[in-house]
Amino acid sequence: MKHSRHRVTLVLVVLYFVALAAIVFWPSPVDRPIDGALMQVIGWLHGHGLPQWFIGYRKVEFAANILMFVPFGVIIAARLQRKFWWVAVAAAAVLSGLIELAQAVFLPARVPAWSDIVANTSGALVGAVLLVILRAAATSRPRRTPARP
Repeated sequence: MKHSRHRVTLVLVVLYFVALAAIVFWPSPVDRPIDGALMQVIGWLHGHGLPQWFIGYRKVEFAANILMFVPFGVIIAARLQRKFWWVAVAAAAVLSGLIELAQAVFLPARVPAWSDIVANTSGALVGAVLLVILRAAATSRPRRTPARP
């Protein structure tokens, strides 16, 4: 049972990193096919009372970058000793910087941005801290022992 769970976890991790690589190194902005529809949804929300300062295209993109790196923080922090969880955040900052640099040099249709580095690093921070909290909750919970007959 534990071996099959490990295999499933490994497959999910590999799929995540393949998807992440595809997204960050796609030759054109990955949101281009849906940007019109996204703008329509945002416009509809504004038309129905949602304040313009609350949501906009850049905010949606920023939030998507945060969400994209939450699994990164969890995965990297899970591979480290508990006291080194912060290394996952530092690794995300370095990786994000390298991604933006690679996009600037090799992908002329992409627009590198400092805000992407901030969002990606923030997402890894959220993921790593979430893992720290879950680990703390798991270790503070008393173990249940089976009742004796």
